[in-house]
Amino acid sequence: MKTRTVKMLGMYIILGILFGLSVAHIIPSVVVAPLFLIVLIVMVIYIFSPYIPPSWAKRVARDGKQAQATVLANDFADVRGTDLWVAVPVEVKPADSPAFKTQMRCKSSQAAKLTAGASVSVRYDPARKLALMA
Repeated sequence: MKTRTVKMLGMYIILGILFGLSVAHIIPSVVVAPLFLIVLIVMVIYIFSPYIPPSWAKRVARDGKQAQATVLANDFADVRGTDLWVAVPVEVKPADSPAFKTQMRCKSSQAAKLTAGASVSVRYDPARKLALMA
């Protein structure tokens, strides 16, 4: 989460620089306005993206294979507040193929209940190695 904060701070700095260049008449406002809007749109998308489930989640939940997975690490044990989509590193152990390591997607409230070494039920896409907490 710290990198998200740094990226947001960078976007605010870019907005400030664009605004300052426009006010100082170094760059004409006609040029700055579209750049300003582009940065604002990127910021809004970046802010709301953790609330949106991954595009592949519905497909894997519907068509994915069932397996057991072991949680390798969990940095979301003390998450409070909004329920965001997060990635937890796991090792998926399918019954009919070799185990593989991937990032399991789940809500932060689900991730908060997991500990490293815990066994969880997942649905996964064998072709793309995508896992979703069942």
